[in-house]
Amino acid sequence: MAGIYEFLYDVISPIFGYIMLFFYSIVDGLNASYGFAIILFTIFARMVMLPTTINQQKGMAKQQRLAPKLRRIQEKYAGNQQKIQEETQNLYAREGYNPMSAGCVPLLIQFPFIIGLFGVLYNPLRYAIGLDKGTTDLLVDAFVKMAGDTGLDIGKSEMYYPLYLLQHFDKFTEYFSAGVEGVSAAALQKVETFVANDRFIFFGFELGVKPDFKSKYVAIPVLSGLTSLASAYITQLQQKKANPTANAPGAGCTMLMMPAMSVWFTTMFPTGIGVYWIVSNLFAMIQSVVMKKIYSPQKNVAKDMVKETIERRSREDSVKRINK
Repeated sequence: MAGIYEFLYDVISPIFGYIMLFFYSIVDGLNASYGFAIILFTIFARMVMLPTTINQQKGMAKQQRLAPKLRRIQEKYAGNQQKIQEETQNLYAREGYNPMSAGCVPLLIQFPFIIGLFGVLYNPLRYAIGLDKGTTDLLVDAFVKMAGDTGLDIGKSEMYYPLYLLQHFDKFTEYFSAGVEGVSAAALQKVETFVANDRFIFFGFELGVKPDFKSKYVAIPVLSGLTSLASAYITQLQQKKANPTANAPGAGCTMLMMPAMSVWFTTMFPTGIGVYWIVSNLFAMIQSVVMKKIYSPQKNVAKDMVKETIERRSREDSVKRINK
């Protein structure tokens, strides 16, 4: 599992990094925070996952079409839960329907985007300011030296060092008043401008700070959990409307796992991850309502019934021709 994570981190982060640089070039031209670049990235990620959302909506239509058959199974095998589950699974297999596609799958598909975004947020010198890897490494090494000489506690987690450098950039420039060997004055000026213009601060929250429950940053995991719960609730309501009698196989995962994962992610990683998650949840709610109107389950059910009728009649005609 660690190998897969490292692969995704090493491969996806640079790709997403250049996408974020593009989005930041847009918001920087408007003198806006890097947080708005994260919002644009979030919308981009949701649009990439749009085909999955459409498949979800079609899956809900299929669930609604299967509702009468599921009711008959429940009535026929009333009192025998094992047989009901067995026949239900057989029905799903015959119809090519995966009930989990309405629950946990969308969350799993987001993982590459989350992992890629980790790498982007942990490297603001590269993927926000736009410095090359060599310059970034020199600056981080110089920062570690400064921390050791001045007694500044920066912990042992190296991935946070670029973030800490931005937070302590005043001390850094004071310590290296003559400049950093191998780093151009133009590169240092870029970092200074980024920090001076509060580009890594979004509505009063530093995007590189890990939230805790002892400061205003508690708002990040709280909002993340609430928006995720609201999004999951809307999804479950739509599933219930599609099939009122079914137990909605993916509902437990959607209602409990996604909000819990949202809170966990946003307390374990930089605030920027929380911004992504909150915006993603809000966008998902809007997208869900819009998709409900565009890909109405009732319309999809009607289309499926027409398609099945055409296929059945085609088979019947083929049989008649063979018999002749």
